[in-house]
Amino acid sequence: MLLRNVPTTNLFEKSRFTAALFVGLSLLLSACSPAPQPLDLSVSDEWREGDLALRCGWGVESRMVTMQGSYYSHIGILHYDTLSAQWQVIHAVPGEDEPEYLKAEPATVFFSAERAQRGAWMRIRCNDSVAQHAVQYALTKVQQHIEFDNNYLLADTAQLYCTELVWLSYLHQGLDITCGRRQTVPTIFSKEGECIFPSTIEESETSLFVKPLKTQSL
Repeated sequence: MLLRNVPTTNLFEKSRFTAALFVGLSLLLSACSPAPQPLDLSVSDEWREGDLALRCGWGVESRMVTMQGSYYSHIGILHYDTLSAQWQVIHAVPGEDEPEYLKAEPATVFFSAERAQRGAWMRIRCNDSVAQHAVQYALTKVQQHIEFDNNYLLADTAQLYCTELVWLSYLHQGLDITCGRRQTVPTIFSKEGECIFPSTIEESETSLFVKPLKTQSL
């Protein structure tokens, strides 16, 4: 995701310094971070098709988001795959594959200790049918090999970023899970000057509940 409320004055001139600062800070914080602990997914028997999965990762981008006050930096849609008999997360993420296609991967991978320092799941306030159709829309985008949108443009759906995928999946069922809210971002990140954060969806009136995942007992 992206930073909020960053001054745009001389942003291009400062971009190298800013990038170096965040990389250095990230390395410092990583050195001080506790060892990764696996998350307890035994609550998966409570999940519903179309529930949302949230996590905060360990990388620079995740730190950039959380340093702005957001607790989670990434989001996807939960889907139960009957062929593999396991829960999957449909999501758009940069830097894990080349090219960066949307993917449906096991929830155990999405929430693995290497990728998530904390996680949660949430439910949208809607009936089961709407949630199921949202999942089908997201799966269609995976099948179409849609790539990750590194420009973070909501007006262009040829590529999608994580919150955009989740938002569109429900919007196509007639439900705006952002309630029209957007976060202002500097145009160096998005020419539109705005985007959707995981917290935008989490704090929306369409959010029924958000339940953090506990650390697995060893």
